[in-house]
Amino acid sequence: MAFNGFITHGIYKQAMSQHYPSVDGKVTHSEVGSHRGSKGGTSYSADITYQFVVNGQTFNKDRLRYDPISSSSYAAAFETVTAHPVSSTIRVFYNPADPQDAVLFTGIAGADFMLVLFLTPFNIVMLAFWTGGYSWLREHVFRPVAGGVKIITDGPRTRVRLPQYTAIWWGLGTIGLLSFISIFIVGISTQMQPPLAMAIGVIVMILLAGLSAYMWQWQKINSGVDDLVIDLSSQTLALPQVYERKEPKTVNMADVTIVTIEKIIHRGSKGGVSYSYAPTLCLRGPAAHTEKLADWPDQLKAKDFAEWLSGQLKVPFRSPETE
Repeated sequence: MAFNGFITHGIYKQAMSQHYPSVDGKVTHSEVGSHRGSKGGTSYSADITYQFVVNGQTFNKDRLRYDPISSSSYAAAFETVTAHPVSSTIRVFYNPADPQDAVLFTGIAGADFMLVLFLTPFNIVMLAFWTGGYSWLREHVFRPVAGGVKIITDGPRTRVRLPQYTAIWWGLGTIGLLSFISIFIVGISTQMQPPLAMAIGVIVMILLAGLSAYMWQWQKINSGVDDLVIDLSSQTLALPQVYERKEPKTVNMADVTIVTIEKIIHRGSKGGVSYSYAPTLCLRGPAAHTEKLADWPDQLKAKDFAEWLSGQLKVPFRSPETE
């Protein structure tokens, strides 16, 4: 949030600087500065100090823009320094309410929007943590019915929405992923200083892609393919089209013997282990088998939903042993 505030303030000030009055100033120092990062990389900046007079008072400043960033391009820094040699006359733009608040370059540039793109993946992760915390509190403190899934009742039919991810997270995830990729494709290739039109175009395309992903998932969810439909009139269950079920599948409620939770182990590429929990139906018949209904990382949500479903179907609920 601090970086968001810093970047937003910088963009705002850059936009406002277009309306600043200006005065002639003189460059007193001009050289290319180098900065070595913690991992050994070197970035460069144009270190320029200038002097100007407003209302009889002399000021010495070194700010070029309100959002200074170093570039990996020595050529870009060298070009700026060459254009502003020592003792040259320059145009200084200053805040009339505070003449010490001055810059050499006004207006918004492509670098400003690259900073926005750079922070976007981190903002998505931040939102995920906030949402996860809210969901945890909601589930553990308020204990919503059926684990908080959406339940739609229409006469004898009850439709339960069981998507693994909501439409909003498909949209935000797409924006976060494409923003991360753009840092390498656009940012690095232009030393984080692309032309303004290019930066705006990239942001617009990313937002449109995120909106498209949102609409695609929204239509999918509302089509009912992820729904569990309980039909009391026909005593059947229409299972959601997830896992290996690519086509609609209907089972008789009388064939359901137990509702349980299957603990699924996920092993990462580096050996890490995580778990998810799948509310599952155990079915009788010549080929007794199970049918998973959802797959959630929240065990309590899976348990509450499975208990609610066992009550609707009037069959036992069996909770597996937990670690």
